[in-house]
Amino acid sequence: MADKLIYTLLLLMLVACAPAGEAMKQGGMAEQQPPVHSADLEAEPSQLVFEPDHVDGGSVKEGDKAVVFLRVRNAGDQMENIVAVTTSCGCSVAEPEQRLLMPGGFTRIRVTVDTFAKENDVRKWVELTDAHGHRSRAWLTLEVTENPHMVGSKRSIFDGKCGSCHFAPAAGKSTGPAIYQAVCVMCHGANGQGAYAPKLAGHKDAGLLAAVIAAGTGSRHMPGFAKEHGGPLSPDQIAVLSRWLLTLDE
Repeated sequence: MADKLIYTLLLLMLVACAPAGEAMKQGGMAEQQPPVHSADLEAEPSQLVFEPDHVDGGSVKEGDKAVVFLRVRNAGDQMENIVAVTTSCGCSVAEPEQRLLMPGGFTRIRVTVDTFAKENDVRKWVELTDAHGHRSRAWLTLEVTENPHMVGSKRSIFDGKCGSCHFAPAAGKSTGPAIYQAVCVMCHGANGQGAYAPKLAGHKDAGLLAAVIAAGTGSRHMPGFAKEHGGPLSPDQIAVLSRWLLTLDE
């Protein structure tokens, strides 16, 4: 009788424990989180935020260096690290005063802009990346005024850091859109609609366009882009670009 009672108790314990174990196993599986992909990280904003994210740098004469400070705050509850700072073009250099920020902490990013061959309203962006791959971006504007001392300057937009935007990207480009995107869009705007420089859409004379692109206008703002004038474009590239510009609507 005693043996039968013990056997019955053991059987009841096994039955009771089996569902609990299975439930625990299922619960453990339910708690697992799906992996975080890099695309998800890119979509998240950084806890390092620019305050404000638009800064007016005031007026500066062409050729003078403009210095603008951008303020960055750690809006999160953990220490954050600025691992990289990039700018919209090679003429702008940005350097943070401090890279590690405690929660609520602040730092400044010093932005130095080379204003050579720039005029009127100029807009640049600065972007930081944190240790998680998240980014924040700020914009700064400058009013670049005429500088009489720049008349006759031998400097070219194809030299030095300016060349990283106006010269180097043209290498290997063989179609009109690719050439335009490489060395024209930053001044003449998307689809030739004009920006810092006049619009190119609406022209009907490919020969005239090719001549101006090749030899320039005599201004440091628009030098000759042909290789024979020190520029980056071959005769074939100029011809392809000129024909493509004719297809743009006003």
